[in-house]
Amino acid sequence: MPSIYAGLIITLIAAVLISICVGYRVYGLDQVWQAIVAYDGLETAVVIANLRLPRALIAPLVGAGLGIAGVLVQTLSRNRIASPDTLGLNAGASLGVVIASFWFGVGSLTGLSIAAATGALATSVLVFAIASSAGGLSPIRIVLIGVTFAGLGHSLVEVVLSTNEAQLSQLLFWLSGAFVDRPIALVQTGAPIIALGAVLAIVLARPLDALQADDSTATGLGVPLFAVRGLSFLAVSLLTGASVSMAGPVGFIGLVVPHIARWLVGLSHRRLIPAAALIGAIYATTADVVARFVVYPTEAPVGAITAVVGGIALLILLKRRAA
Repeated sequence: MPSIYAGLIITLIAAVLISICVGYRVYGLDQVWQAIVAYDGLETAVVIANLRLPRALIAPLVGAGLGIAGVLVQTLSRNRIASPDTLGLNAGASLGVVIASFWFGVGSLTGLSIAAATGALATSVLVFAIASSAGGLSPIRIVLIGVTFAGLGHSLVEVVLSTNEAQLSQLLFWLSGAFVDRPIALVQTGAPIIALGAVLAIVLARPLDALQADDSTATGLGVPLFAVRGLSFLAVSLLTGASVSMAGPVGFIGLVVPHIARWLVGLSHRRLIPAAALIGAIYATTADVVARFVVYPTEAPVGAITAVVGGIALLILLKRRAA
């Protein structure tokens, strides 16, 4: 098992270095080191330090956050096709950012992160509350309600933005869902929130193991269901909200990554959560590199890459499981 984590860490380091070095121009590791430790303001240093480095840090952070959130969502809903996307959490976070910016004039990165987390938390509470009141937490019912909220959230975002062209031009950049042209300050704001969500998820690992069964079994094992679900919703909201505030609504990561993590390390959340964080980080970083070349010399939306690669990976996993 330690060899799996070591392999994932080495792969992640390689992916981050490739992300910094490879693009429209290819830079050597010596140039990267020089640009970071002895910034001289020349073109090479500007590209590496101001453009490549921020996206090479934001991509793995977002991937790790959404990977962990996917694990939590699938455990809470007991549904392997649930994710922050299918439950409408990304849409809720996006709507929270748009409302905070449009109606309350929030422009700071910290304010937008709080708005995104609040939107994701409100959506998760609504989805699970409606599912519970409609006859119990059926996995299919939860996903159906979540998909409905996702469509509603995206529609409301479009309605709000269409009423203000100035606001539209400012937020379209963020809503595109990408890692390119993001400021390094986003890392300073988003990383602590994702770290808090990850720590909370790891603390909840043992009760989450019990929650994979039914509620009566979990209760019999002494799991306080209300507290565990509430804290898990909070962790998912922090992880999703911070990810959306940094990169916009990048989809599909939270759906596929938990499947790969379970295949590698099993069902125990103590092993599953760190593995999902590493795999999500690798997935997002690699997708960001691929997005630079599929329609070269322009860039493709990274969300399209995560969807295509994620769909293929999911089909492979399903085929192996059925074999």
